[in-house]
Amino acid sequence: MAVTPKQMVEKRFGTRSDLVAAIMPLVGGDDGTRSRLMGTTNAKLLRIYETAKKVQDTFGGKSGLIDAIARLQFPKGAPNAGWREKMEGRTVKRLLDDHRQLKGAAKAG
Repeated sequence: MAVTPKQMVEKRFGTRSDLVAAIMPLVGGDDGTRSRLMGTTNAKLLRIYETAKKVQDTFGGKSGLIDAIARLQFPKGAPNAGWREKMEGRTVKRLLDDHRQLKGAAKAG
């Protein structure tokens, strides 16, 4: 029998609130973010947690991931302030995907 997302949440975190509490320091945000996360499905919460944990462990957070993208995208110089502001507005998942694509292009080229 397959394990449901609810069972995974209960096994790893205890309750849904505990999972959201584990996500909050990784993604930052305020009470509005917490409220939106509480309204999200268990499967999506687990994906958000895994992605945020990977970024935290690998890059030290969203800012470190943006720095890594900047090094790949602008190897000869620094990006302008507008670029960084644009990247800050993107989700961690999208930034991680951007990094993966740039890293693959750097290896190929």
